[in-house]
Amino acid sequence: MNRRSLLTSACTVAGTVGLALVTGCGESEGGGGTDGPVAVQLGEPVKGNSPMVVAENFFGTQVNALTGGKYTVEVKPGGALGDDNRVTEMVRTGQVAFCKTLLANLTAYDKRLGVVNLPYVFRGQGSCLEAIRGELGRRCTSILDEHGLTVLAFFYGGDRNVYNRLRQIYTPADLKGMRIRVPQNIVSIDMVNALGAMAVPLATNDIASALEQRLVDGAENSAVFYATEQHAQYARYFSWTRHQHTVDVLLASKTWLAGLPAKDRDAIMQAGVLTRDEQLRLWTAATFDQVAAADAQGAWTNEVDSTAFRKTLAPMLREHRGTFGDLASLLPELG
Repeated sequence: MNRRSLLTSACTVAGTVGLALVTGCGESEGGGGTDGPVAVQLGEPVKGNSPMVVAENFFGTQVNALTGGKYTVEVKPGGALGDDNRVTEMVRTGQVAFCKTLLANLTAYDKRLGVVNLPYVFRGQGSCLEAIRGELGRRCTSILDEHGLTVLAFFYGGDRNVYNRLRQIYTPADLKGMRIRVPQNIVSIDMVNALGAMAVPLATNDIASALEQRLVDGAENSAVFYATEQHAQYARYFSWTRHQHTVDVLLASKTWLAGLPAKDRDAIMQAGVLTRDEQLRLWTAATFDQVAAADAQGAWTNEVDSTAFRKTLAPMLREHRGTFGDLASLLPELG
């Protein structure tokens, strides 16, 4: 085996649907008031050193500037407000203003939103970005709007790969018997099971403890996530399966936005567009440094037999295609 470098709230938000949020200083979420800016929160499952969190702080800066200082956005990383599903529901019902989550985690609202999570349906980063910034992204935005969630931006979170504590993975046969953490969506569960491993769905902020306690043998995610979450100390073998591309979504509460002046809503939407581009720049720029950190932690990496992975997953892909209807036709490798 050759070791290779990986480089290649002081207060809690509460509220109910139809009511204004209560914020950090006891002010109404409906406007700036006379006592200073309105403080709102953004729920984020990953740690504060992630480029995702840097992008979200950039979003907060833009919101503050574009609204003339009426709002301040406090990013709450590391699952401080709860896991992805809980925080997303708090946003949907108007208890929290913003959150970021994996698009495929939103299938509880509409199963079609899992379409981007199908394996090997994008030809690379450019292919993925073109789809989510085109008709596929517009359709997903419309679906989420129907469920009280306003899309501010789609974030690109890199290709996803398998890592574990036991051995390097070259073919699906090497995964047999492993317990692999996956996001809480049916596509990821069925995909890992189809590869011969046992899928263990867990919230993002529970992965590290599950790895440390050996409740799971590994996980699958981007190299940057692996590095910033410091998972190499628990799972040193990182295999470049590149089986999916991560699409995250920055969401706002439609209920909360509806109570704001139109110019404030427009400013927040504009901040989302600016953050979309900044997030991609930050992600790209951070990749070198962050994955170097994982190498320093002792990560071992290897390429895989991608043809074997594609072949093994082909039946699962055919089985799931019908679930997503005409959205599947918008994927580059399925259209």
